[in-house]
Amino acid sequence: MKMHKSLQKIDSVVFSDYILKHYGPMSHLKLQKLIFYCDAYCLAYFDKELVTDQFEAWVHGPVSRKVYNSLKDKSILYSDLIYSKKEGEDVDVEFGKLTQDQQDLILSVLGDLSKWTGIELEAATHKEKPWLEARKGYSEADKCNELISKDTTRLFYKTEINGGI
Repeated sequence: MKMHKSLQKIDSVVFSDYILKHYGPMSHLKLQKLIFYCDAYCLAYFDKELVTDQFEAWVHGPVSRKVYNSLKDKSILYSDLIYSKKEGEDVDVEFGKLTQDQQDLILSVLGDLSKWTGIELEAATHKEKPWLEARKGYSEADKCNELISKDTTRLFYKTEINGGI
């Protein structure tokens, strides 16, 4: 992939709507992990974040509080969220503002990981350094809102895509 100086960011709530529109109903749990992984792989490939949100190391994995707050009245952890168009918002236009390389990467990540369940995605994050590092000193069931380091995330997934080198 070519590096572009014109890399863009997308609002995480708009991006969550894009995912729901194109990948169908899903749990809040799954949606949060898909957003996290898209941001993580953008950090790894482009050294730039996709969303400006900081992810917190909650019991069930990485969570964007901004997305959580936007959906908390519409969802519980395992019930499915559905896309509903918001007045004045066109998620496809917003997604189209990303570079072609960003779009290609995100569609690849979503194509692969949208087939996973929320529980599978949660389990994956629980084995990976970014979430584990942020939860140091907390037991598995402890409430935690420690921030997951974007730098740790970038380096971890960059190493992963380079074959664990």
